[in-house]
Amino acid sequence: MATLPNSNIILPKGTIGNLVFYTLDGKTVVRSKPSQNHKNKYNPSPLQLIQREQLIGINAFLKPIKQALNFGYQEFLTDSKKGMHWAYSEINTKGYNHTKSPKIDPAFLRISKGSLLGPENPKVHRNGNSIGITWSDNSTEGKARPTDEAFILCYCPEEAKYIWPEIKFRRNSGQATIELDTVKSTISWHVYLAFSQINFKKKKYILSDSVYLGRV
Repeated sequence: MATLPNSNIILPKGTIGNLVFYTLDGKTVVRSKPSQNHKNKYNPSPLQLIQREQLIGINAFLKPIKQALNFGYQEFLTDSKKGMHWAYSEINTKGYNHTKSPKIDPAFLRISKGSLLGPENPKVHRNGNSIGITWSDNSTEGKARPTDEAFILCYCPEEAKYIWPEIKFRRNSGQATIELDTVKSTISWHVYLAFSQINFKKKKYILSDSVYLGRV
């Protein structure tokens, strides 16, 4: 980096070739652009290959459920950060191991985040062509309400298929049953549960942190 002397000459600003001109503390400064490491681009290190594989793998794992993730993280969405980005960070730090197969542990997937009271004593069981979920009614605690809706997601990453029930199950009911058709009944599902509560003023939901219930 070099500082150019003050003069009556109009000095450039921006990029010219490999040089970058900008103003710092009232003085015009010039520096060279950092050289690109073509070696790493075309001959990446083993660590870089692992990182690339991790990025691609986690994104592929989350892509089929991106709409559900946008719902679950709606309190935190911005123009540049969607539900997939929030879910990615959780799996990236805790749920990915490149030495295992599969490399991603679905138990570390969080489908929602928020301050609403979450499920208490949730359990899941499979009964033939249906999935049953139960929980304790904690609708009198904190800001919870009896009418809070269960946010349920059943996901099979191997098939890139998911179930997001349209039926609304209430917190005070303590249970939900998801009927499976002929195709879905042959699939093993990872099951997640959270609660959502409508905010009529903002016309959107607040949610609880999700809970992973297991695979059935």
